[in-house]
Amino acid sequence: MAKRKSVVNEDLCVSCGCCLKVCPKEAIEVKNGLYATINPDLCIGCGKCVVECPTSIIEGEYSKRENKVRFKKWYDYLWIFSIVYFTLGFFNIIFAWLGMICFIVPLLFAIFKGNKAFCNRYCDRGQLLGLLGGRLGLSRKRDVPKWMYSKAFRYGFLVFFFAMFFVMLWNTYLVFAGARDLSQAVTLLWVFNVPWAWAYHGNVIYPWISQYAFGFYSVMLTSTILGLLTMLLFKPRSWCVYCPMGTMTQAICKVKNIRKSK
Repeated sequence: MAKRKSVVNEDLCVSCGCCLKVCPKEAIEVKNGLYATINPDLCIGCGKCVVECPTSIIEGEYSKRENKVRFKKWYDYLWIFSIVYFTLGFFNIIFAWLGMICFIVPLLFAIFKGNKAFCNRYCDRGQLLGLLGGRLGLSRKRDVPKWMYSKAFRYGFLVFFFAMFFVMLWNTYLVFAGARDLSQAVTLLWVFNVPWAWAYHGNVIYPWISQYAFGFYSVMLTSTILGLLTMLLFKPRSWCVYCPMGTMTQAICKVKNIRKSK
């Protein structure tokens, strides 16, 4: 008997792209950056997307049919960027500015292309979590609770995250204005100040540039820690469910899609 093809609950999809990455037939795309769609003509009912979806909103039956995994693309190795980034920032905090790539590029894709290609294909952190939780088996591989992918939590966390980001900008401004001294520390989980003085090398750099680097490294490290915690507790890329950049870019795509349909 033929296996039932996989179907996505579009209303609950967070467009994280986790299913897209495991489909052996490349039958899945994230339409307009809003939700995943599965091409029934290409879908073979293998059920890999059903297993991988952190929100469990893809329905389908499992198939024992053997499939060849799609060929690796160059962007499948971008997880290396995360490791290099945190290593460089550990020894020299100025390298923390490289993390702006992970802020700017997703926005550019959403604003000018109207999609979430960065999240779906190029996100180094998502790839790292997938590697650790999937191939290395560090994840419990359980579904995230429903409240975690609710709109209230996702958008609430987005507001909180950017509130903390603007606090970081304010502290940078205070150093720029000479109202406070440079803080050579990294703040983890927005609460714990960890001394990081060894990573500061410099009189040749303006203090406010280093202050921003310390703050941004704190943001990147905190979000990675949260990603690792949810990876350990739930499915490998559970962080993608409530990632602030993912939520924001999806919102941008929704707005663009509404304007396009008018």
